[in-house]
Amino acid sequence: MTGTDPIPSPRHAWITVGYVVIAIGFCFVPGIGIEWFAASRSQVLIGGIATAIALGAVHLFRHRWPTVVVVAGLAVMIIEAVATGTTSVGAILIECDALYSLVIARSTEQTRRLLPMIAAACLSIAVAGLLLANILAAALLQVTILLLAVGVTLWWGITVRAPMTRAEEEHERAALIAEAAAAKQREALVAERLQISRELHDTISGHLSAIAIQAAGALAATAPRTAEELTERLGRIRALSLDAMGDMRTLIDVLRTDTSSPVALPQNWSSVDSLIAGARESGTSITLTGDDPAMITLDPLVSVTAYNALREALVNAEKHAPGRDVNIDIRREAEALAMTITNGQHPPAHVGAVSSGYGLIGLAERVRRCGGDLDIDRSDDTWALRVRLPLTAGRETQHA
Repeated sequence: MTGTDPIPSPRHAWITVGYVVIAIGFCFVPGIGIEWFAASRSQVLIGGIATAIALGAVHLFRHRWPTVVVVAGLAVMIIEAVATGTTSVGAILIECDALYSLVIARSTEQTRRLLPMIAAACLSIAVAGLLLANILAAALLQVTILLLAVGVTLWWGITVRAPMTRAEEEHERAALIAEAAAAKQREALVAERLQISRELHDTISGHLSAIAIQAAGALAATAPRTAEELTERLGRIRALSLDAMGDMRTLIDVLRTDTSSPVALPQNWSSVDSLIAGARESGTSITLTGDDPAMITLDPLVSVTAYNALREALVNAEKHAPGRDVNIDIRREAEALAMTITNGQHPPAHVGAVSSGYGLIGLAERVRRCGGDLDIDRSDDTWALRVRLPLTAGRETQHA
């Protein structure tokens, strides 16, 4: 019988039948049982049999409602004692088994503290009563016997329940560990997917956007292009395509490698001069102020983040504000790199390229990972991106 099934299983039913048969058998043995007052033999026999049957009917549900069964059994035993003047041995046997089932079924922090004290008290009183049996009144001696039965039952139930409780605690602990491991695995998977999405956007999407801008510029020309201009434009598109293919190949190689190293492509701060030169070749007017980028040394993680921040700003300027001037201010401030990129914006009526917004989201994640700050300022005619990064990311940050 399960905890939710009110119908007892055949095995439990046959156990109850066995208890009832034994209890009825004890009723035919004269002189056993606890006698509270004198009564006729037939009255004791009939009362004992009726009590055994009643307790057996209640006993069937000891695993479903153990507390109710114990209380109901106690009530039946009191009725037997009042009606027949005797508490039969069979009744004590069945009620003790119900009490044992209650101890096994109910295990809480409170019961684990309380039951051993009750068992110890019952056994202590029972032992003391047996030692003083010669001077105790008969009624007190009979109560001592009942306490002995209760104490032994509780002690046996506690002894059996202890390893079950430990097994349940170990099972719960194992379930918590498995759940924590699964959550950690999901977190690692999400972090890896976010990192891959950032790399795809920062590299492949940047190249493709530049290719689209170059092609759009060629198609939008009002005057016929010379062969030299078209060759130059196509050369830029081809170079950007080859760069995109190379970065994609590098990313695939990293993903196919069985390693726990973070996904990272080769572009970093050392390539910032080439990045600015490429943007100028694409037709973007760039003014560079502040410190020389080549004189600023950054650790690997910050180097990649700073490069991606500048590239994201330049790609957005080419995509959403073509033809507008771009100002780049790079400065080394104590132990940090401060970079501000501003560009003019087209009037609200201008419809630029559609943006998913993932580039700035990924950039913000990169900057936070390095322990830096990112600020974006938009106005009617100006768009500004300000980034402040530590020259060296903390050890915890690098291994996040």
